[in-house]
Amino acid sequence: MSWKSLPAGGCLAAIAAAAVTALIAGCAGLHSSQAATQTYVLASVPASTAPASAVTSGAVTGAVSVHVLRPLAAPGLDTDQIALLRDAQRLDYYAASRWPAALPDLLQTLAIDALRASDRFRAVQPDATAFAADDVLQIEIRHCEVVYSSDGTPVVHVQLLATLGHQGDRSLVSSVTAASEVPAAANRMQSVVAAFQDAVNRSLTQLAAGLAP
Repeated sequence: MSWKSLPAGGCLAAIAAAAVTALIAGCAGLHSSQAATQTYVLASVPASTAPASAVTSGAVTGAVSVHVLRPLAAPGLDTDQIALLRDAQRLDYYAASRWPAALPDLLQTLAIDALRASDRFRAVQPDATAFAADDVLQIEIRHCEVVYSSDGTPVVHVQLLATLGHQGDRSLVSSVTAASEVPAAANRMQSVVAAFQDAVNRSLTQLAAGLAP
């Protein structure tokens, strides 16, 4: 039957019916069997246990201020996806699991918090801040991924290289490498993230302790 053979009222009814059918089909297409993406966060290294009076008065133990640049990441790690290695060489990512930001942005924030907690610097700021600094810190993320051991246990590998230099002439002050490997308690995403938390905290604590302003 053609549209021309329908009376005016029948034509409008046919159009309305077609629109309803399309809407129902569209709503059905919204349902998916894929798991919803989960976002996992990493907490900062615990703050310094300095006396409250020192904190409120603004007293610090360090004499140097530092800007922390956005970390450089090994190929495949500058992403918000959670990385893993299969068969020792095949880079992959966990499905439906993400960090809240790209890994370098996440590590920059955590590194700033770790350095502030160490009390080794007068001030620690991101490089985008409006305040001047004496030194600049560049971190390289060499490893921050899961490697599955021969028995199937997920092990988080983190390796960071930090280079501290003077802001004015970028001359080298110190360089520190930190690494940690933490097996997950179980082959479940929450356990894997807990292992990431432990490995990242250990590595950042090593960096903060090893850097000499």
